[in-house]
Amino acid sequence: MLVDVRMPDLSTTDEDIVVVRWLVQVGQRVERGRPLLEIRTDKATMEVESFATGVLREVLVGPEGEVEAGQVIARVEAECAAPASPAAPAAPAAREAPAPRASSSDGPARSAPAARVGMFARNRQQAARQAEAPCAAAPADLAAEAAPLSATQRIVARRMQQSKQTAPHFYLMTSANAEPMVACRSAAGPEGAAWDAFLIYAAARAMKRFPRMAARFENDRLVCPGTDAIGVAVDLEGDLLVMPVAGAAGKTPLEISREIRQLVDRARSGDGEARRLHTAVMTVTNLGACNVELFVPIINPPEASVLAAGKVLPQVVAVDGKVAIQRRIGLTLAADHRVVNGKYAADFLGAIVDELETL
Repeated sequence: MLVDVRMPDLSTTDEDIVVVRWLVQVGQRVERGRPLLEIRTDKATMEVESFATGVLREVLVGPEGEVEAGQVIARVEAECAAPASPAAPAAPAAREAPAPRASSSDGPARSAPAARVGMFARNRQQAARQAEAPCAAAPADLAAEAAPLSATQRIVARRMQQSKQTAPHFYLMTSANAEPMVACRSAAGPEGAAWDAFLIYAAARAMKRFPRMAARFENDRLVCPGTDAIGVAVDLEGDLLVMPVAGAAGKTPLEISREIRQLVDRARSGDGEARRLHTAVMTVTNLGACNVELFVPIINPPEASVLAAGKVLPQVVAVDGKVAIQRRIGLTLAADHRVVNGKYAADFLGAIVDELETL
């Protein structure tokens, strides 16, 4: 018989759930208690197990699809009778969980859920979803314009709010001679190298000299993230994603540029792994293509800094005592004052400029 597979009500999060990928394809056999699909929340990526043995007959939510607790996401043709999925948000799972004991604080004992899918389930609060809906009393034009955010947009919104509320930002601004970058791009031929690739390269090499910039503040301590990846912010159809480039200090800007393009292509094609939230030591963000000369960025937590770049523009400068026209790029470094002070961050920014000007 066909059995509905419902998204479990995860006890580990109250946030949005996004399907990353299905580990079993339609028509393939599934085993009770074996991983069926991979999901992502703003906190972690985890697997959901099958509660029945049989054949996966239908998948109702594809990769990057957003789901709610209790929603039917697939149907399995079970080999034998299996516990029916409850209509409530709690989902079926691999084996039954014992009913909790009653206590003076808990009141009467509750019956256990029918089963669990790799983690215990609980009722999901509806307040967040209600808050997202347009206010019934709002003017008609305002309600008509209201549109829900994607799961990625909501994660970014929460992270940016958290960053501004908890990380004491300070900002350092300068500019760098962009002529070496322009020359490298021209030498690379038609393929060229993305401007972001030069920024990632310079930041990664500068961080070798200033390793404290890679640390993050946690529980009154500085913690090493265990990676050297520099992330680059990418706008993908309205979703802001960060593509990590590991080992950038040992790569050429052209190699970094190719890697960025490959990551973007994978994310655009719906590759869940490419769209996952990856750990990086800092992020590079560039609005030069949008005709922005200089801007102030927000740190992407738990990172301790972010480098913002503007448009490469010709400027009048003094070179060897003579007036010259030189293409330059504006840079802004935002740093977390809990991790580094102004002098250390300024020296780091100066090292980035040095790397850009000596390509």
